[in-house]
Amino acid sequence: MSLCTNCAAEIIPGAKFCHRCGEKCVEKTKPCPACHDHSPVNSVFCHNCGFHFHGKPVRERGYEPVYPLEFEPETMTDQVKTLFFKSLRKRVEEEHDATRYSDYVTRFYDSKFRSIYELRSRQIGEDALRQWERFGSEALRDIDRRIDAAFEGLLDYFIIQFCPDLNGVILPSGILKYEQVKPGQTEMRNMIWDFLDFDHEEEVFYFDFVSMPEQLLANACKSFLNAGGKEKVFFICDLSLKGSCKEGFAMTDHAIYWRAPFDKARKIAYKELNEVKKDKEWLTINGHFFTVNPSMNLKLCKLLKKLRALRTLEPERNRTTVEYGV
Repeated sequence: MSLCTNCAAEIIPGAKFCHRCGEKCVEKTKPCPACHDHSPVNSVFCHNCGFHFHGKPVRERGYEPVYPLEFEPETMTDQVKTLFFKSLRKRVEEEHDATRYSDYVTRFYDSKFRSIYELRSRQIGEDALRQWERFGSEALRDIDRRIDAAFEGLLDYFIIQFCPDLNGVILPSGILKYEQVKPGQTEMRNMIWDFLDFDHEEEVFYFDFVSMPEQLLANACKSFLNAGGKEKVFFICDLSLKGSCKEGFAMTDHAIYWRAPFDKARKIAYKELNEVKKDKEWLTINGHFFTVNPSMNLKLCKLLKKLRALRTLEPERNRTTVEYGV
Protein backbone atom coordinates (compact mmCIF):
# COMPACT_ATOMS: atom_id res chain seq x y z
CA MET A 1 0.00 0.00 0.00
CA SER A 2 1.32 3.47 -0.94
CA LEU A 3 0.36 6.56 1.08
CA CYS A 4 0.32 10.23 0.08
CA THR A 5 3.32 12.05 1.54
CA ASN A 6 1.13 15.12 2.21
CA CYS A 7 -2.17 13.83 3.64
CA ALA A 8 -1.45 10.10 4.20
CA ALA A 9 -4.41 9.02 2.06
CA GLU A 10 -4.06 5.64 0.35
CA ILE A 11 -2.92 6.17 -3.23
CA ILE A 12 -4.90 4.50 -5.98
CA PRO A 13 -2.51 2.17 -7.87
CA GLY A 14 -1.16 3.92 -10.97
CA ALA A 15 -2.39 7.38 -9.94
CA LYS A 16 -0.12 10.34 -10.62
CA PHE A 17 -1.86 12.63 -8.10
CA CYS A 18 -3.51 12.08 -4.72
CA HIS A 19 -7.31 11.94 -5.13
CA ARG A 20 -7.77 13.70 -1.75
CA CYS A 21 -5.31 16.62 -1.75
CA GLY A 22 -3.93 16.67 -5.27
CA GLU A 23 -0.31 16.15 -4.22
CA LYS A 24 1.85 14.70 -7.00
CA CYS A 25 2.64 11.06 -6.34
CA VAL A 26 6.28 10.10 -6.35
CA GLU A 27 6.80 6.37 -6.74
CA LYS A 28 9.24 4.98 -4.21
CA THR A 29 12.09 3.05 -5.73
CA LYS A 30 15.04 1.01 -4.58
CA PRO A 31 18.45 0.55 -6.22
CA CYS A 32 19.56 -2.78 -7.62
CA PRO A 33 22.84 -3.98 -6.06
CA ALA A 34 23.77 -5.66 -9.36
CA CYS A 35 23.20 -2.98 -12.02
CA HIS A 36 22.36 0.07 -9.79
CA ASP A 37 19.19 0.82 -11.78
CA HIS A 38 16.04 1.71 -9.81
CA SER A 39 12.86 -0.37 -9.59
CA PRO A 40 9.58 0.17 -7.67
CA VAL A 41 10.10 -0.45 -3.96
CA ASN A 42 7.83 -3.53 -3.91
CA SER A 43 9.54 -5.21 -6.87
CA VAL A 44 10.75 -8.76 -6.37
CA PHE A 45 13.07 -8.53 -9.39
CA CYS A 46 15.08 -5.65 -10.86
CA HIS A 47 13.20 -4.33 -13.90
CA ASN A 48 16.50 -3.80 -15.72
CA CYS A 49 18.68 -6.87 -15.11
CA GLY A 50 16.36 -9.34 -13.34
CA PHE A 51 18.27 -9.45 -10.02
CA HIS A 52 16.22 -11.19 -7.30
CA PHE A 53 15.99 -8.73 -4.39
CA HIS A 54 15.18 -11.53 -1.95
CA GLY A 55 18.33 -13.38 -2.85
CA LYS A 56 16.69 -16.68 -3.76
CA PRO A 57 18.97 -19.02 -5.70
CA VAL A 58 18.26 -20.08 -9.26
CA ARG A 59 17.32 -23.72 -9.59
CA GLU A 60 19.83 -26.01 -11.20
CA ARG A 61 18.38 -27.18 -14.48
CA GLY A 62 19.55 -29.13 -17.47
CA TYR A 63 17.90 -26.61 -19.79
CA GLU A 64 18.80 -22.97 -19.18
CA PRO A 65 15.63 -20.97 -19.90
CA VAL A 66 15.71 -17.82 -21.98
CA TYR A 67 13.09 -16.35 -19.64
CA PRO A 68 14.13 -17.49 -16.13
CA LEU A 69 11.29 -17.61 -13.61
CA GLU A 70 10.81 -18.50 -9.97
CA PHE A 71 7.45 -20.24 -10.09
CA GLU A 72 5.87 -18.49 -7.10
CA PRO A 73 2.21 -17.49 -7.62
CA GLU A 74 2.45 -14.24 -5.64
CA THR A 75 5.33 -12.86 -7.73
CA MET A 76 4.65 -14.23 -11.23
CA THR A 77 3.15 -11.00 -12.59
CA ASP A 78 6.11 -8.95 -11.35
CA GLN A 79 8.54 -11.46 -12.84
CA VAL A 80 6.79 -11.32 -16.21
CA LYS A 81 6.90 -7.52 -16.11
CA THR A 82 10.64 -7.59 -15.47
CA LEU A 83 11.18 -9.93 -18.41
CA PHE A 84 8.96 -7.80 -20.63
CA PHE A 85 11.00 -4.66 -20.00
CA LYS A 86 14.21 -6.56 -20.73
CA SER A 87 12.65 -7.66 -24.02
CA LEU A 88 11.54 -4.09 -24.74
CA ARG A 89 15.08 -2.82 -24.18
CA LYS A 90 16.46 -5.51 -26.49
CA ARG A 91 13.89 -4.69 -29.19
CA VAL A 92 14.64 -0.95 -29.04
CA GLU A 93 18.38 -1.59 -29.17
CA GLU A 94 18.08 -3.97 -32.13
CA GLU A 95 15.47 -2.21 -34.25
CA HIS A 96 15.30 1.43 -33.22
CA ASP A 97 17.37 3.99 -31.27
CA ALA A 98 18.87 2.59 -28.07
CA THR A 99 19.30 6.10 -26.62
CA ARG A 100 15.50 6.53 -26.61
CA TYR A 101 14.73 3.49 -24.47
CA SER A 102 13.61 5.69 -21.56
CA ASP A 103 11.14 7.42 -23.91
CA TYR A 104 9.59 4.05 -24.73
CA VAL A 105 9.28 3.26 -21.01
CA THR A 106 7.62 6.62 -20.39
CA ARG A 107 5.23 5.99 -23.27
CA PHE A 108 4.39 2.59 -21.75
CA TYR A 109 3.29 4.14 -18.46
CA ASP A 110 1.53 7.12 -20.06
CA SER A 111 -0.45 5.22 -22.71
CA LYS A 112 -3.50 2.95 -22.72
CA PHE A 113 -1.20 0.07 -23.54
CA ARG A 114 -0.33 -0.17 -19.85
CA SER A 115 -3.81 -1.45 -18.95
CA ILE A 116 -3.72 -3.88 -21.88
CA TYR A 117 -0.36 -5.16 -20.72
CA GLU A 118 -1.48 -5.59 -17.09
CA LEU A 119 -4.15 -8.06 -18.19
CA ARG A 120 -1.86 -9.96 -20.55
CA SER A 121 0.97 -10.17 -18.02
CA ARG A 122 -1.31 -11.92 -15.55
CA GLN A 123 -2.42 -14.33 -18.26
CA ILE A 124 1.18 -15.03 -19.30
CA GLY A 125 2.20 -15.65 -15.68
CA GLU A 126 -0.77 -17.92 -15.00
CA ASP A 127 -0.12 -19.92 -18.16
CA ALA A 128 3.56 -20.39 -17.28
CA LEU A 129 2.66 -21.44 -13.73
CA ARG A 130 0.15 -24.03 -14.97
CA GLN A 131 2.73 -25.51 -17.33
CA TRP A 132 5.30 -25.69 -14.54
CA GLU A 133 2.86 -27.31 -12.08
CA ARG A 134 1.88 -29.96 -14.66
CA PHE A 135 5.24 -30.82 -16.21
CA GLY A 136 7.98 -29.29 -14.04
CA SER A 137 11.33 -28.67 -15.72
CA GLU A 138 10.15 -30.56 -18.81
CA ALA A 139 7.94 -27.56 -19.57
CA LEU A 140 10.72 -24.95 -19.62
CA ARG A 141 11.26 -24.99 -23.38
CA ASP A 142 7.54 -24.70 -24.05
CA ILE A 143 7.23 -21.90 -21.46
CA ASP A 144 10.04 -20.02 -23.22
CA ARG A 145 8.30 -20.47 -26.57
CA ARG A 146 4.95 -19.26 -25.21
CA ILE A 147 6.45 -16.21 -23.48
CA ASP A 148 8.50 -15.34 -26.54
CA ALA A 149 5.44 -15.48 -28.80
CA ALA A 150 3.40 -13.40 -26.34
CA PHE A 151 6.12 -10.77 -25.95
CA GLU A 152 6.66 -10.54 -29.72
CA GLY A 153 2.98 -9.78 -30.20
CA LEU A 154 2.83 -7.29 -27.33
CA LEU A 155 5.99 -5.49 -28.43
CA ASP A 156 4.82 -5.22 -32.03
CA TYR A 157 1.45 -3.84 -30.90
CA PHE A 158 2.99 -1.36 -28.46
CA ILE A 159 5.71 -0.11 -30.80
CA ILE A 160 3.56 0.11 -33.94
CA GLN A 161 0.39 1.52 -32.39
CA PHE A 162 1.71 3.67 -29.55
CA CYS A 163 5.24 4.71 -30.54
CA PRO A 164 5.24 5.74 -34.24
CA ASP A 165 6.92 9.06 -33.41
CA LEU A 166 9.74 7.32 -31.54
CA ASN A 167 10.58 4.61 -34.05
CA GLY A 168 12.30 6.55 -36.81
CA VAL A 169 10.64 4.19 -39.32
CA ILE A 170 6.91 3.87 -39.99
CA LEU A 171 5.98 0.24 -39.46
CA PRO A 172 2.74 -0.90 -41.13
CA SER A 173 -0.09 -1.98 -38.86
CA GLY A 174 -0.68 -4.93 -41.22
CA ILE A 175 2.16 -6.70 -39.44
CA LEU A 176 -0.10 -7.15 -36.42
CA LYS A 177 -2.40 -9.53 -38.32
CA TYR A 178 0.25 -12.23 -38.16
CA GLU A 179 0.79 -12.48 -34.40
CA GLN A 180 -1.09 -15.78 -34.10
CA VAL A 181 -0.62 -17.11 -37.64
CA LYS A 182 0.33 -20.76 -38.07
CA PRO A 183 2.03 -22.48 -41.02
CA GLY A 184 -0.37 -22.88 -43.93
CA GLN A 185 -2.88 -20.33 -42.58
CA THR A 186 -1.86 -17.43 -44.81
CA GLU A 187 -0.73 -16.78 -48.36
CA MET A 188 2.89 -15.72 -48.54
CA ARG A 189 2.18 -13.03 -51.12
CA ASN A 190 -0.29 -11.30 -48.79
CA MET A 191 2.12 -11.49 -45.89
CA ILE A 192 4.95 -9.99 -47.95
CA TRP A 193 2.72 -7.09 -49.05
CA ASP A 194 1.54 -6.42 -45.48
CA PHE A 195 5.04 -6.46 -44.00
CA LEU A 196 6.93 -4.59 -46.72
CA ASP A 197 4.25 -1.94 -47.38
CA PHE A 198 5.55 -1.11 -50.87
CA ASP A 199 3.31 1.98 -51.22
CA HIS A 200 5.50 3.84 -48.72
CA GLU A 201 8.81 2.93 -50.36
CA GLU A 202 10.69 5.04 -52.92
CA GLU A 203 12.75 2.21 -54.41
CA VAL A 204 11.87 0.83 -57.86
CA PHE A 205 9.82 -2.38 -57.62
CA TYR A 206 8.50 -4.52 -60.45
CA PHE A 207 5.48 -6.76 -59.88
CA ASP A 208 4.24 -7.28 -63.43
CA PHE A 209 7.02 -9.01 -65.34
CA VAL A 210 5.10 -8.88 -68.63
CA SER A 211 5.26 -5.08 -68.67
CA MET A 212 8.74 -4.91 -67.08
CA PRO A 213 11.37 -3.88 -69.67
CA GLU A 214 12.72 -7.08 -71.18
CA GLN A 215 16.37 -6.07 -70.83
CA LEU A 216 15.97 -5.24 -67.12
CA LEU A 217 14.30 -8.59 -66.46
CA ALA A 218 17.12 -10.34 -68.33
CA ASN A 219 19.74 -8.41 -66.31
CA ALA A 220 18.08 -9.34 -63.01
CA CYS A 221 17.86 -13.02 -63.93
CA LYS A 222 21.46 -13.07 -65.12
CA SER A 223 22.88 -11.11 -62.15
CA PHE A 224 21.05 -12.45 -59.09
CA LEU A 225 17.59 -13.97 -59.69
CA ASN A 226 18.47 -17.57 -60.47
CA ALA A 227 15.01 -18.91 -59.63
CA GLY A 228 13.87 -22.42 -60.39
CA GLY A 229 11.29 -23.14 -63.07
CA LYS A 230 8.50 -23.83 -60.57
CA GLU A 231 9.24 -20.85 -58.30
CA LYS A 232 6.72 -18.03 -58.16
CA VAL A 233 8.46 -14.64 -58.25
CA PHE A 234 6.59 -12.01 -56.22
CA PHE A 235 8.65 -8.92 -57.02
CA ILE A 236 12.00 -7.61 -58.22
CA CYS A 237 13.59 -4.50 -56.71
CA ASP A 238 16.15 -2.57 -58.77
CA LEU A 239 18.92 -1.15 -56.56
CA SER A 240 21.44 -0.34 -59.29
CA LEU A 241 22.64 3.26 -59.53
CA LYS A 242 21.93 3.51 -63.26
CA GLY A 243 18.63 1.59 -63.26
CA SER A 244 20.09 -1.45 -64.99
CA CYS A 245 18.64 -3.96 -62.49
CA LYS A 246 22.04 -5.65 -62.21
CA GLU A 247 21.93 -5.13 -58.44
CA GLY A 248 18.84 -5.56 -56.34
CA PHE A 249 16.77 -8.19 -54.58
CA ALA A 250 13.75 -10.36 -55.22
CA MET A 251 11.51 -12.72 -53.28
CA THR A 252 9.86 -15.90 -54.49
CA ASP A 253 7.70 -18.48 -52.76
CA HIS A 254 10.87 -20.39 -51.82
CA ALA A 255 13.74 -17.95 -51.28
CA ILE A 256 15.14 -14.44 -51.20
CA TYR A 257 17.70 -13.50 -53.87
CA TRP A 258 19.94 -10.44 -53.91
CA ARG A 259 23.13 -8.89 -55.12
CA ALA A 260 24.85 -5.92 -53.46
CA PRO A 261 27.39 -3.72 -55.29
CA PHE A 262 30.86 -5.28 -55.45
CA ASP A 263 29.53 -8.55 -54.04
CA LYS A 264 28.41 -11.81 -55.56
CA ALA A 265 24.81 -12.94 -55.90
CA ARG A 266 23.21 -14.53 -52.84
CA LYS A 267 20.28 -16.86 -52.30
CA ILE A 268 18.79 -18.00 -48.99
CA ALA A 269 15.89 -20.45 -49.04
CA TYR A 270 13.32 -19.73 -46.35
CA LYS A 271 13.74 -23.24 -44.96
CA GLU A 272 17.46 -22.45 -44.47
CA LEU A 273 16.98 -19.15 -42.59
CA ASN A 274 19.09 -19.38 -39.44
CA GLU A 275 19.91 -15.81 -38.42
CA VAL A 276 18.46 -12.46 -39.44
CA LYS A 277 20.09 -9.54 -37.70
CA LYS A 278 19.70 -5.77 -38.02
CA ASP A 279 23.10 -4.13 -37.55
CA LYS A 280 23.22 -0.32 -37.73
CA GLU A 281 22.27 0.60 -41.30
CA TRP A 282 22.14 -2.88 -42.83
CA LEU A 283 21.06 -6.49 -42.28
CA THR A 284 22.91 -9.74 -42.17
CA ILE A 285 21.02 -12.78 -43.43
CA ASN A 286 22.76 -15.99 -42.38
CA GLY A 287 25.85 -13.80 -41.97
CA HIS A 288 25.66 -12.23 -45.46
CA PHE A 289 25.46 -8.45 -45.98
CA PHE A 290 22.14 -7.03 -47.22
CA THR A 291 20.83 -3.47 -47.41
CA VAL A 292 18.15 -1.41 -49.17
CA ASN A 293 17.27 1.56 -46.95
CA PRO A 294 16.52 1.93 -43.20
CA SER A 295 12.77 1.47 -43.68
CA MET A 296 12.91 -1.57 -45.96
CA ASN A 297 15.75 -3.12 -43.93
CA LEU A 298 13.66 -3.10 -40.75
CA LYS A 299 10.47 -4.35 -42.40
CA LEU A 300 12.32 -7.09 -44.26
CA CYS A 301 14.10 -8.09 -41.06
CA LYS A 302 10.75 -8.54 -39.33
CA LEU A 303 9.33 -10.45 -42.30
CA LEU A 304 12.23 -12.89 -42.47
CA LYS A 305 12.09 -13.45 -38.72
CA LYS A 306 8.40 -14.27 -39.03
CA LEU A 307 9.12 -16.75 -41.83
CA ARG A 308 11.82 -18.33 -39.68
CA ALA A 309 9.43 -18.53 -36.71
CA LEU A 310 6.78 -20.19 -38.85
CA ARG A 311 9.36 -22.72 -39.93
CA THR A 312 10.07 -23.70 -36.31
CA LEU A 313 6.35 -24.31 -35.74
CA GLU A 314 6.15 -26.95 -38.45
CA PRO A 315 6.18 -30.59 -37.31
CA GLU A 316 9.73 -31.95 -37.61
CA ARG A 317 8.69 -34.68 -40.07
CA ASN A 318 7.19 -32.09 -42.44
CA ARG A 319 9.96 -29.49 -42.52
CA THR A 320 11.51 -30.81 -45.70
CA THR A 321 8.27 -30.71 -47.66
CA VAL A 322 5.82 -28.18 -46.22
CA GLU A 323 5.93 -24.65 -47.62
CA TYR A 324 4.38 -21.48 -46.29
CA GLY A 325 0.79 -21.70 -47.45
CA VAL A 326 1.55 -20.91 -51.08
